[in-house]
Amino acid sequence: MGQAAFANIGIPYPELMGPFVGAVEIVCGTLIILWLLTRLAAIPRIIIMVGAIVSTKVPILLGHDFWIFHLPKLPRYGFWSMMHEARADFDMLLGALYLLIVGAGAWSLDAMLTRDGRPLNLLED
Repeated sequence: MGQAAFANIGIPYPELMGPFVGAVEIVCGTLIILWLLTRLAAIPRIIIMVGAIVSTKVPILLGHDFWIFHLPKLPRYGFWSMMHEARADFDMLLGALYLLIVGAGAWSLDAMLTRDGRPLNLLED
C-alpha cells in the first residue's frame, strides 16, 4: 500500500508510514525466504498484519468508521464481508505466528548458524 491508500484508510503520517511498512515487509519477507533470523523477522510481520486487520477489516465488520480508520466502499458489510476481505491477512498472520513459535527448521540458515548443534533462538534468554 502506498501513501494515498494509507491516507484513505486514516493511517497517521501516511507519507512516512507507507514507505516504512513497505521496507519492513521487504526486509522481513526476504529474511523469512532465506530462513535467516526467522523468528525475529516474524515479529514485525505479526505487528503489520494485526495493524492491517484493525485498520481495514474491523471497519468492514462494524459497518462504520472505527477509531481513526475509515470504512471503505463495499457492496456489503458485516462478518462475512470482513472474512472475505481478510482471508489473506489472516493467512499471513497465522503463518507468521507459526514461524515465531516453531522457527525455521533444521535445514535453515538459522540452524546452520548454531552452536553445539542447537538451533539459533533469539527469543530465549
